[in-house]
Amino acid sequence: MGERHGLFHLWDQQSWIRTKPFRSGGLDGLPFSPDLVPLTKHSIFADDEERRQRILAYRLLAHLTFTRTLETEHVNPVCSALANNKVHFEVNPVQREDALHIYCDEAGHALFVDRLAKVVTSAFGLDPGVVGIPQFTLVLERIIEEHRDALDPKIIRLFFCAVSETLVSKVLFGIPQDPAVASLVREVLHDHALDERVHGAYFHGLFATMWNALSAGEREAMGHVLPELVWTFLGPDRELERSILLSFGISQQDIPDILDEVYPPGDIGQRVRQDARPTLRLFAAAGVMEEPSIADEFSAYQLLDTDTPIDGTTNPGERLIWLTPV
Repeated sequence: MGERHGLFHLWDQQSWIRTKPFRSGGLDGLPFSPDLVPLTKHSIFADDEERRQRILAYRLLAHLTFTRTLETEHVNPVCSALANNKVHFEVNPVQREDALHIYCDEAGHALFVDRLAKVVTSAFGLDPGVVGIPQFTLVLERIIEEHRDALDPKIIRLFFCAVSETLVSKVLFGIPQDPAVASLVREVLHDHALDERVHGAYFHGLFATMWNALSAGEREAMGHVLPELVWTFLGPDRELERSILLSFGISQQDIPDILDEVYPPGDIGQRVRQDARPTLRLFAAAGVMEEPSIADEFSAYQLLDTDTPIDGTTNPGERLIWLTPV
């Protein structure tokens, strides 16, 4: 083969699965960043360090379970379809090969988060049943069923994957910079984040083609699905929080009030909108919001405001922020 150009031309020299070892060791700091877990700031936990650490450990375990499930059950099946040109648009040879690079990366990510999950479960004596099934799995299956007459499930899964890969994750891009978090956790998430920068750029480059290849009816239906997919990934998982609270012996009756205190509705919408900004601009550049009913749907999900102009511009580099080594 001749010299290869494109997003993955340095894959052999830069991807985790090609160049780095499994991270090992114990937990020499917090299992997760407290700033990303509002529940730890509630008065019933604020002065109990042992319980706060346990909440953080469950939040880490939830993230690791989320990652393993997303990569193995959702992203890799989509990458397989792209690599084999079994999607609703023509995939060129470079895009097909790049999908295989992502497939390899994601399998590696699933493996190293699974190893870290075993470490944190053992260190804190966690019950994996408290974490349960990631919220996005249940939401996706419901969306597929509700839109079965208008959209092929394979198309929904493709766009679901594109949303997941282009959203900016404060977990992946923030925790590696938090010195209070255990070095093992920061190293694993840093390894993951470095690969995901390139994956995000791949789906940024593919999105307009995916969108424009839909029929008018499919675009209308998918446009109404996209805002819920964004919230599924960036909004709070109240069922997870409820399960964690139950594991501490908190009564069912008290849980709704606790969650309302730590997740004020207005604050949630603003945070989700800000975190989703690069992906929202990607949607705008592809023309997603040109249909008024679709724009109204995004507005109903609090995803449109002056901070996210619908100006038809997008910057894939927004997600490719530089990460310093840890």
